[in-house]
Amino acid sequence: MSERGKTARMVALAVTLIALLLVGRGVLEGRASLRKCDESLAKNDVEGAIAYGMYAAKWYVPFAPHVRQGYDRLRTIALRAELAGDTETALVAWQAVRAAALGSQSVWIPFDDRRHEADDHIAALLGSEPPPTVENKRTKEQRIADHRALLAAEVRPKTLAVVALYAGLLAWAIGAVTVGRALDDDPKRAPPSGGRGRALGTGLVLAIAGIVAFFVALGNA
Repeated sequence: MSERGKTARMVALAVTLIALLLVGRGVLEGRASLRKCDESLAKNDVEGAIAYGMYAAKWYVPFAPHVRQGYDRLRTIALRAELAGDTETALVAWQAVRAAALGSQSVWIPFDDRRHEADDHIAALLGSEPPPTVENKRTKEQRIADHRALLAAEVRPKTLAVVALYAGLLAWAIGAVTVGRALDDDPKRAPPSGGRGRALGTGLVLAIAGIVAFFVALGNA
């Protein structure tokens, strides 16, 4: 195996290890936050439980149980507060649900159903509050509808920018691999001699274009 081939494999191994470390950290942090949420609830520290529940939900790892359990804890706190007439605590808990959902979004929001439920409750709670004098002529239903519209209009990253960001990273990765193959001394992996220059040029173009697209997407998200 050539030195370049060994280098390419070391890079691939490093990328894999980094990805596993990130996933592992997400699971560990999420489970720790969920445990602290339960400990806070046992001490009747509702504010602490809401904060740790939100952290657990925010440490999003696909299929990890701590994420859904974090949302469940927050939902339970919010509904209990509503039944007890504690509007302030209910609002804080539903807002934590909303923040967690928006905080883990990329091209989509993994728990968007939770966000919609939180928006409905937040709008209803805010709309039920005694209106300022200037709004005395507006009905409760109108106030709820207005609050719901404001929540729905939350600013999010532009979908096209997010897609361009991931496409740029993909193009860069393909370009880097293509350049590596073009420079490989092993004839089994390297392109034919006549196509080496073309492969090298294509790889460089893809890698450069990918990096440019990545930073342009960041600037326009």
